[in-house]
Amino acid sequence: MIELFISKFTDTKVDYTKIDNEYFVISKRLNEIKQDLKPELIGLFLGKDSKNKFYPALPLLDILAKTSKEKVIVKDIGEMDFIYGKNLRKRHIEKIEGEDKQGFFKLIMNKKGECLGYGKLEKDNKVKNILDKGDYLRREKD
Repeated sequence: MIELFISKFTDTKVDYTKIDNEYFVISKRLNEIKQDLKPELIGLFLGKDSKNKFYPALPLLDILAKTSKEKVIVKDIGEMDFIYGKNLRKRHIEKIEGEDKQGFFKLIMNKKGECLGYGKLEKDNKVKNILDKGDYLRREKD
């Protein structure tokens, strides 16, 4: 499932290891000496499969952002609103790279080239927030 998700953003291959229903980037050297360590102690968590759906982790989005052409660059106000879990409107968006058709997934980037999360392009170039870096803080609050 991870391959399908990656293909929505780039043709570049991501080297990963699947353990149960979770995906990790694991260093070859650490893999050799891992003994009985938990996967999250020897690798970078990329996401997981659950109920026939792939749920990406933020580090995977950072990896994809290096080669993806499917991006939305946001203005400063758009950056803050997106991080707070809000959807993006036209006034938030600096430019759209790649396909600009409704239904395409986009990595949301600030002007500094940092990946803030990802969303889905809707009509009138609005973007529905699917996952953003503020999600972690909101989950911790509860």
